[in-house]
Amino acid sequence: MIVGIDPSLTGTGIVALRRDTVELVKTVKTRPDLSLIYRVSAIYRTIASIVEKLAPDLIVIEGFSYGSKGRAVFEIAYLGWRIREELEQFKEQDGIPWIEVPPAQLKKFATGKGTANKGVIMQQVYKRWGFEASDNNIADAFVLAKIGQAYLGGFGELTAFQESVITALRKEESLCQKEEVLV
Repeated sequence: MIVGIDPSLTGTGIVALRRDTVELVKTVKTRPDLSLIYRVSAIYRTIASIVEKLAPDLIVIEGFSYGSKGRAVFEIAYLGWRIREELEQFKEQDGIPWIEVPPAQLKKFATGKGTANKGVIMQQVYKRWGFEASDNNIADAFVLAKIGQAYLGGFGELTAFQESVITALRKEESLCQKEEVLV
């Protein structure tokens, strides 16, 4: 089982796939009038609950977007690092690995272009895999889960652009493992 996570303060998308079966689709919505700490806590507690229940083989999270401005930069960074801290605990305590996929690689895997907009991603998710996402957060989480399947070798045939995404992720993971040895 693979869990894909598209983190967002307004609607974190989470999709769990077992082979070609969608086992879980969830959007974690938080109200902007609540405190940031409460909102982030609600999101990572939901993710933790799902991971504990499903015990996935791999978790795939979308990397940081650098398009945020103003206060949102800090809020998104806080959410992102808090989730990663939780994922690292699952890795250490339960042996559940996780990888991070840059936004451009997610877009490329779904559409062939690293600059596709969210509408095109939703369209391609439906055309390629027959999955009708209720919103762009779910579409992104679905693609992340599909990337996880391909990363673990359980995807079937990949297009050339999808293979290039997986190759880049494996290369990045290899570099990270070398860095861990040096620390």
